Amino acid sequence: MSILAGVSQCAMLHRGGEAEIYKVVSQGREYALKWYAAGVRFDAASIEAISQVHDRGVYRVRETGEKAGRPYLVYDFVDGIPAAELGALPVAFAISLVRDVVRALAALASCGVHHGDLNPSNVIVCADGTPVVIDCGIVGPGAPAYAAPERFQGRAPDEKSDLYSVGMLLYRLVAGVDLVVGDTFESYARAASLVDEIDTTSLLYGRGVKAEELSCLEPLWKGLLRADPEDRVEDFDELDELLEIAFGKVSGGSVAWETLRAGTVAALAEKIGTIGHGSEGACALPVEFAMIKPTGGRKRVAFACILGLILLLVALFFAFSRGGPSIDETGASILQKSRSLDAIVGEAQDSSGGDSGVSGMLLESLPTPELEGAGDNGVTDE
Repeated sequence: MSILAGVSQCAMLHRGGEAEIYKVVSQGREYALKWYAAGVRFDAASIEAISQVHDRGVYRVRETGEKAGRPYLVYDFVDGIPAAELGALPVAFAISLVRDVVRALAALASCGVHHGDLNPSNVIVCADGTPVVIDCGIVGPGAPAYAAPERFQGRAPDEKSDLYSVGMLLYRLVAGVDLVVGDTFESYARAASLVDEIDTTSLLYGRGVKAEELSCLEPLWKGLLRADPEDRVEDFDELDELLEIAFGKVSGGSVAWETLRAGTVAALAEKIGTIGHGSEGACALPVEFAMIKPTGGRKRVAFACILGLILLLVALFFAFSRGGPSIDETGASILQKSRSLDAIVGEAQDSSGGDSGVSGMLLESLPTPELEGAGDNGVTDE
């Protein structure tokens, strides 16, 4: 049965050009319903593979379908805040966050799945500071500010294109703004094709990032933000090594890191945990998802089924009572009477002017067992 059949609470979390996102409660559990806009598609094979991935850094898909020509996903609700709402983060914390994202992407890649739309809105940061990657398998380039140049040319997502998106994500977390901007699909495509010409270090220096942090980040930009996929790092394993090196240089040691992390997580926790955060609050589930309940003819069918079950139970009781008629005899009688059920009900309605139920003639005419010990109580056959 669909999870949406048991929804008891619903709240709007986000309404945008790509999708509407709801938080729903069904059978005591929290889920997210993401209903995409018309024209958006996702790869069914990828979604099926994702549903089998059990990694704490990857969302768990529970149900897929289509309503009013628009696809939807139902997945376990992630209580957190999109990275898009975090603003600029300390460099050490941003690198640590991206390392966790890379591990989640590696888990997906091991199952043959590539994200294809990695961007800050699809990374949910939980109250403990750990990220969960959501919304994989979209057909198309995804968020244009984070799409690799080859994705604008129609190439399917792969590890190399996800690596480019990781670089753009890291820049957003450090700077608090996107590296490339545009107002049309073509302008974003052009900006991505010229990414090699962007002096990322100079842009960050103007945003207050320390010189020693800039030097630690430089190898990451050179390994990720490249127009030619062959110029990027080989895979997620190589990227993790670069991130580990950079983190070791900017974290300032275990004590300094734990202090920084605790302060950053505490600030995040203040923004997390309320259903109304950034939402329109409680609402009804869209009417397209309403489940059809039995009415009219369906009620009559249900009544007939219940009546048939009652008659069967009566027949079995008589059949197995001591001294009663055989089950064959009782069954034959039930069959004969049930065939004329419509006629009996119709006669009863005609005589009473309404729906008076099933006539007693049916049950009175059934064979009944003799009562054991009837003679001892003064009851005779006469």
